[in-house]
Amino acid sequence: MRSFYRGQSTVLPENSSMLPGSTRRRLNKFLIFAPVILSLYLFFVGDSGIFQLIMRKQQIVALKREIETIRQQNEMLEREVELLENNLGEIERIARERYGMVYPNESIYMVYPNPPTALESP
Repeated sequence: MRSFYRGQSTVLPENSSMLPGSTRRRLNKFLIFAPVILSLYLFFVGDSGIFQLIMRKQQIVALKREIETIRQQNEMLEREVELLENNLGEIERIARERYGMVYPNESIYMVYPNPPTALESP
């Protein structure tokens, strides 16, 4: 291999530290494209990449919907608490419906929408 240094031509041994032209060009291409490829990878796939940002925005929208649903449930429960604190008739209705409580000497009749069907014996 020949090397030109200040106009002088010298022959270098094969194991010299200077790289041949084709290897140098490949290394230059690699040094140019490696940061570009790394930057593109980080832009699209990295921890703060575009795909992560899209997923985070979807999570934010879903959490806002969940917050609104919980707020509505909270308002409904607050109204129910207010009714139970101030209305004895509401307390009696709940005691009768949920717990089957009755006054003494009072009878309960169960009314079903369809008559029960007899089971067929084999």
